[in-house]
Amino acid sequence: MRSQAGLTVEAAAARIEVSDERLEQAESGASALTEAEIARAATAYGVDATEIFGGRITPLQNYAGG
Repeated sequence: MRSQAGLTVEAAAARIEVSDERLEQAESGASALTEAEIARAATAYGVDATEIFGGRITPLQNYAGG
């Protein structure tokens, strides 16, 4: 999504308010972004936040036996 939005890692990280390294780790799956960071990423990429999750969000009760 970042590259489709025409953003470099550096530009996207600045908009999301994370370090370049943190964004690279999130993109590779080595770490996760917080909810607030995901919301900022969606805004930076010009998409709805649900698109980052493949167009759907798993209800909280589905996690950890909730």
